[in-house]
Amino acid sequence: MPKRQRPGVGGRRLHRGGVVNAEATPGLPVLLLEENLHLRQLLVEALRGRGHVITVCEDVETAWEAYQQEHHPIVVLALEAKQGDGLQLGRRIRELPDGPSTVLIFVVEHKPPQGLLTLLAVADDCLTKPLKGDVVEMRLAAAEHLAHERAERKAAEVERQNLKTRLDRIQTAGDGEAAEARPGTGLRSRMRRIAASLGIVGDARGGEGDAPAAVPPPPQPEPDAAPEVLGPPLDEPPPPAPLDQPITVLPEEPAGAPEERPLEQGITDGWWDWDLTANAVNFSPQWKAMLGYRPHELKGVPDDWFSRVHPEDRDQLKAAIDAHLNGKTPHIENEHRIERKDGSFENMRCRALAFRDSSGKPVRITGSHTDITEQRAFEALTGLPNRASLIERLGRALERARAGDGTLSAVLFMDLDRFKNINYSLGHHVGDQLLKAVAGRLRSCLRAQDGPERLGTTVAHVGGDEFAVLLEGIKEVNDAVRVTKRIQDELQAPFDVEGQEVFTSSSIGIAVSTPEYDRPEDLLRDADTAMFRAKALGKASYVVFDAGMHVKAVSLLKLETELRRAVQREEFRVHYQPIVMLEDGKIIGFEALVRWQHPDGELLYPKDFLTVAEETGLIVGIDRQVVRDVCKQLRSWTGQFRRTTPLTVSVNVSGVQFLRPDMIVEIDRTLRNYGVYGRSLKIEITESVIMEHARYAADMLQQLKALDIKLSIDDFGTGYSSLSYLRRFEIDTLKVDFSFVSRIDTDEESWEIIRTIVTLANNLGKDVVAEGIERGKQRELLLALHCKYGQGYFFSRPVDAEAATALLAADTRGESLLKTQ
Repeated sequence: MPKRQRPGVGGRRLHRGGVVNAEATPGLPVLLLEENLHLRQLLVEALRGRGHVITVCEDVETAWEAYQQEHHPIVVLALEAKQGDGLQLGRRIRELPDGPSTVLIFVVEHKPPQGLLTLLAVADDCLTKPLKGDVVEMRLAAAEHLAHERAERKAAEVERQNLKTRLDRIQTAGDGEAAEARPGTGLRSRMRRIAASLGIVGDARGGEGDAPAAVPPPPQPEPDAAPEVLGPPLDEPPPPAPLDQPITVLPEEPAGAPEERPLEQGITDGWWDWDLTANAVNFSPQWKAMLGYRPHELKGVPDDWFSRVHPEDRDQLKAAIDAHLNGKTPHIENEHRIERKDGSFENMRCRALAFRDSSGKPVRITGSHTDITEQRAFEALTGLPNRASLIERLGRALERARAGDGTLSAVLFMDLDRFKNINYSLGHHVGDQLLKAVAGRLRSCLRAQDGPERLGTTVAHVGGDEFAVLLEGIKEVNDAVRVTKRIQDELQAPFDVEGQEVFTSSSIGIAVSTPEYDRPEDLLRDADTAMFRAKALGKASYVVFDAGMHVKAVSLLKLETELRRAVQREEFRVHYQPIVMLEDGKIIGFEALVRWQHPDGELLYPKDFLTVAEETGLIVGIDRQVVRDVCKQLRSWTGQFRRTTPLTVSVNVSGVQFLRPDMIVEIDRTLRNYGVYGRSLKIEITESVIMEHARYAADMLQQLKALDIKLSIDDFGTGYSSLSYLRRFEIDTLKVDFSFVSRIDTDEESWEIIRTIVTLANNLGKDVVAEGIERGKQRELLLALHCKYGQGYFFSRPVDAEAATALLAADTRGESLLKTQ
């Protein structure tokens, strides 16, 4: 992902500017262009460890498009990249308006042909190969600090310009003022002193092209007088009303009592001025009007503001103010909710700047609030209402239903099928464009509908690849079902995303309002629950919610909570099932199978928790523990038993884990930590994972083979069973699914499928392992088909590490598992 640059000593190299504090700074969007998988994984791991959000690209044009979309503050570029030159891309980035503030880092050979001076004329730093972890960490820390410095400088300059504009307006408004009460204390004089302190020179009233006028110095105090500052002198008690001339000039009140005039309409900005010495605030009429108050209301104290801030937002607002007053931030910018007079809340963005006396003590803050409630109601990518807006509209619909209008409302909760695959294979940029295209198709689909449900519809983007549709004014659940089918029909047609034909479908859950629903969140939750049930049925399915689903959802939530605790406490245990030579029953290896030792004493099997683990991503933590425990056990067995052929242990890796860029690095680190050779580990993955992510899988499998790790296709014959991918990828072993093996002696079709698989594997020089052998007859038929290896209850059930060690000991003594049958 892209990163940003910073000038340093002797050029713009980050590592020359002195000692860098490696303390983690807030995460930033980073653009990474690196086609070498090993280097990419190293950089991804380092960046992710520092909390950054990373966009990974494999070619120059994709990286260029990604940068134009997001303008990442930090960009890391491989100098030689696919379909282009990384140096040229760096120059193109520099030419953009935000380019000079981007921290740009090149990844180069030890002696790049262009020469370091040429590169450093464009980049801020160069990382030379081979990359070393500690060096990368130090340089990334420097890049982060530089990016934050540039962002703060840019924000300060924007704030300075904004303040200059405000001061210009204030001075213009002050032209008609009466004479100032005493020299140096009037509005224009104070504004000029503020402008001078900020380095803003010139007369804001001058027309375009006027020569800048000098800002007169403030009046000199009498010899014995204290220096004059903004606000009352520090050594005098503050007057009761110090803000008779606030920094913000407000429009004059029209004649007539304020309470006789209607509140101002359409106001989105309100100014205020806070005298810190007197602890008094002058709120403009516009500020008060935004919250539903008249100009004469409120007391003019800070509590008028802070007491109305939502309790959840108050602490972080005060922390932002304190940070600025203590000199840690160049200005105040904070978003929080403020309660209106009618009890509702508005989303506000606060921007402010403190003014200090000659000793540096803050004496005044001037700022504004902008109403961003409408902005907050819509999701930026698709332009659709967001979750909060949907809940608000749904709440109003439920209120109307309770009032007895005789109609129902329904929520259709949608999840795009295989959207993650699209993101992984085509990139997040294509995924974003697909979301926008889906949003557009949903709008047109629902806009064109007719029938009773057309009384009111809202399409919302509630997060990620999830959408929701609110249908108001329907008479029965079938109205919602008809709309659901229409949506699914519309989504069947391919989407043209940047010249690529992309297909998707949607699993939809339907929940219809009933008198029992008091909260809109509950109806949305139940539609979400139904959607997960639909997803379990297969792509492009829909399910109508019933009460039993909620009970199951609560149960699944409890299971997820317990799973999270189990991952933290490492409650998972590895059991080992022997893989044997069918001819003599000698052990050649094991398959590692995970079990969950639940705190209540029960040993749970994968069918009890694996689905939830994969849906929540907890499977990654489980896979890590299994690989770690297997490597630890392999080290123990290697030292305990001398074998003529190395023992291998097969580990199933989930699709979620396989698609993580850092999987290779983690496995390599674990092998090294336990001193285990890669050839002792065999990774099992399913056909579907490889075929659905073929381009990505090719890289991952190549890297696994580089570590000398063996590869196995699990459940072969149940999915694609593609000859082309067997030739393309360096697969060592095919595992015949137990569903065929269990029927080999009773079903001719299963026998024929296994014969075909074994023949294919033998012709391609690959091993075959038959799973689920339970009867001697099955073993004999497999031997007749020239299948060499197998596993199943006929030889041994999966056993814990201690029992597996005993089996190995017996095998070393020449005992065969066949003799125990």
